Amino acid sequence: MPAIVSQTYRMVPVGDLEPHPENPHRGDVDVIAESIEKNGFYGTVMVQKSRMRIIAGEHRWRGAKANGLAEVPALIIDVDDATATRIMLADNRTAEFGGYDDQVLAELLRGLDDLDGTGWSDDDLNDLLADLDSGIAIIEDVPAGPRPAAATGDDEDDDGREQRSRPRIDLDEDEDDLDDDGADDDAPPPRPKSGLTADLLITLTAAEHDEVNALLGRIRARDGNASTAQIVLAALRAYANF
Repeated sequence: MPAIVSQTYRMVPVGDLEPHPENPHRGDVDVIAESIEKNGFYGTVMVQKSRMRIIAGEHRWRGAKANGLAEVPALIIDVDDATATRIMLADNRTAEFGGYDDQVLAELLRGLDDLDGTGWSDDDLNDLLADLDSGIAIIEDVPAGPRPAAATGDDEDDDGREQRSRPRIDLDEDEDDLDDDGADDDAPPPRPKSGLTADLLITLTAAEHDEVNALLGRIRARDGNASTAQIVLAALRAYANF
């Protein structure tokens, strides 16, 4: 049965503490100092009693000094040098084995008014959202190229594989009704024939894309791995019946 290390809690002047001279970990003191400024100092610094040497929390102690705090809460433990070194290494290393649920993290960050004091930036959030697999991609607003001729079900490509048929529009309108690209501005998109599929491309702003990503993630977390098409159809039906 693991033992609980004897420890004492007390406030200690920052000048009475010293960092461990062999601590190999290098933290970002500026980020920690920003968190302390925004959220206040919470938790403790772990200190070896015999030397008043910091075993865990050195960069929080440095952040406290940067913010002008006169003292910090400390857990004083009575251990030898070898045990203090082992605890220091374990404290640094075990934190590296953790990970994030990116969808939950994105939801938490998006729910805040700002990201000050979190250690995260708007760029971090944008990168996180871009990495989430939403099934919807940002498409550049460029003129559409000519459609390839529709292939019949009996056609084969150079490798002998049967090509897939695609729906084709036969236009009977006069040329005056067509735009410069030969498309009818008022015509609805073609309906795929039975057994075929069609792609629906949606142009979104960056903000709309981020929101769609987050909403799709919440829906899938609740309802399972629903396809994007199922979610879009359900949303359109609900909106149409509102």
